Amino acid sequence: MHSSTSQSIFRLLAALLLFSSLVFTSSNAQVIKGCPFDGIYSLGVKDSSPSGSHRGSLMTDHIATAFHLPSPKDYTGEQYGRLHYGASFASQNAIALGKPFLEEQGIHIPSYAFTDSITSQQVSFSTYLDSFCFINRLECREKLQRSLFMVDLGSNDYKYALLNGKYVEQVEEYVPVISSNIVNLVSEIKKEGASNILVPGMLPLGCIPGYVSLLHSTNPADFDADNCHIGLNNLAKNHNDQLKLAISQEWPHGPYAQSQAFSEIGDSVSYSQVLYADYYNAFMALLRDKSHHSRPPFHTDGFHLTEEANEFIAGKLISGNGFLQPEIHLPKVTHCLM
Repeated sequence: MHSSTSQSIFRLLAALLLFSSLVFTSSNAQVIKGCPFDGIYSLGVKDSSPSGSHRGSLMTDHIATAFHLPSPKDYTGEQYGRLHYGASFASQNAIALGKPFLEEQGIHIPSYAFTDSITSQQVSFSTYLDSFCFINRLECREKLQRSLFMVDLGSNDYKYALLNGKYVEQVEEYVPVISSNIVNLVSEIKKEGASNILVPGMLPLGCIPGYVSLLHSTNPADFDADNCHIGLNNLAKNHNDQLKLAISQEWPHGPYAQSQAFSEIGDSVSYSQVLYADYYNAFMALLRDKSHHSRPPFHTDGFHLTEEANEFIAGKLISGNGFLQPEIHLPKVTHCLM
């Protein structure tokens, strides 16, 4: 009797542990059961520190965890389609602006930044698709439809411009081009079958020490009550406003809409959603959260966020409190395939 009771308790605890592993909760978060997505892909800027020692603090890692997925592995061109749960094409130095535009503006950047350009990432993404789509293109597209994509661009373009001595007012002129290039990239991956795309806005650059240091500003009037640089934060707000506008203009019927797609392989109908991720206000919520004031800084090297900051922002995005616009539409999946 005692043995039977112990076994029953053990099974109950095991069931509870299994259930808890399939539910993501954070402050006021919606509950995500099972695995609504089959994989996660990232393009654009990789939010890691230069040393690479903060690999575990990537925003994509926390987003993947929220949806019960493994973190996407870096694509090296040698996996030949073995990345079953997605892949990362993002790079530390990715830029949205092309070389001709930058040279015309008198902005000189390291040669490796062009190697890591978004154009090269698109080429890698196409190569990756060819490596596991050559047998059944329809099945490949269906897998992409069931995956989550993250497209994060723009921060390096502003950083390089400021490094080249550009004033904030001058950098503001690049915002429409950067926003347009981001939307163009989203459109390209949608053509390949991507149906769930998360597009982060800009963090409050005036609250990021590395960006502030590029201006060499010592005038107290340049800073607000949060000790953030007003001009840089206005640049970030302008970027976010124009990015949201560009998204709404590209998809006027709403980011989550029915669309006829893939005419070359049939007349299947798919749904797609393009979600704006409000990194700006999520970070400001962290900055103003009194419970975090006694904790270490939120940056690893002046530019990149810490594990704690990324985890906090990821939790806000999944919270259902307006940090994703519109809120994410999740497939009705109650089991995991791993």
